[in-house]
Amino acid sequence: MMKLFKQIIFVLGFFLLSFYAQAKGPISKECQPLTETETVSSDVKHGKGLLWKISKDNQDSSYVYGTIHVSDNEITTLPDSVHKALHSVDQFVMEALPDAEQMMLLTNMMFFNNGKKLSEYIDGPIYNRTKEILAAYHLGPDAVSIMKPWAAFLMMNYPPDQGQPLDLVLLTLAQQNGAEVAGLESLKEQGEIFNSLTLDEQIKLLTDTVCHYDVIEKEFSIMKSLYLKRDLAGLFNYAQRYTMSDQPVYQKLMQRLIVDRNNTMVERMQPMLEKGKSFIAIGAMHLTGDEGVLALLEKKGYQVKVIF
Repeated sequence: MMKLFKQIIFVLGFFLLSFYAQAKGPISKECQPLTETETVSSDVKHGKGLLWKISKDNQDSSYVYGTIHVSDNEITTLPDSVHKALHSVDQFVMEALPDAEQMMLLTNMMFFNNGKKLSEYIDGPIYNRTKEILAAYHLGPDAVSIMKPWAAFLMMNYPPDQGQPLDLVLLTLAQQNGAEVAGLESLKEQGEIFNSLTLDEQIKLLTDTVCHYDVIEKEFSIMKSLYLKRDLAGLFNYAQRYTMSDQPVYQKLMQRLIVDRNNTMVERMQPMLEKGKSFIAIGAMHLTGDEGVLALLEKKGYQVKVIF
């Protein structure tokens, strides 16, 4: 169960659509080619930095830290400034706590429970490739056969990983420091973002991902490099570099997954910020841009200052 949670939490905070990868060749007639867009935002608000100090008159300061949900040693080895900030707070907040009940609810949400099979909805070569890919995530054919399309898509959005992702590293350190812990969302809420998509939308997401999965490791290395450079503007532009992202299903998903959640998280973190001395860890893609968490906090009267 914890292994599944680790894989799920990767994606929900730092959304990388693996269909962005260039495939070696189409595996199915359902595969669509990718076309790069020339649209690049040169001025992205709050485009540099991962650790931000959040201040307001008559309140103790807090921190917001942009994460990338992987267990890579270069990423989970925290800079001194992050260690210092984490040790100075009374409360640690992440997107969703690994609560056993919520993990079970999310897991149940990911599978058909009405006798339906994934193979009924997707092309044969796409289904066979789906089984091959998910085998690396320790999901056997029987489990894959009853997965909903969105769940298979979600699992593929990062390479298989056996270690402890950055978010859980931070959570462990905070607990060792004696900090209170809290979540901004529930795992059920996060799962509903995908579960509420129409079946056709889910199939589209899964098909595109499977068609262009071959070089996902290369894609991740680029994202990792941008993250280590604290280049949020680069990440922002990189996530929008193909015209496929202009299609309705992707616009709908990004609205729900990023923009809507930004507003929800900012509202829910208000009591924590008012109390002060909180360390809030959320996916780096939530921080930047005019509709990002940092800009929304500024609109609420907070001073936002980059620390690292």
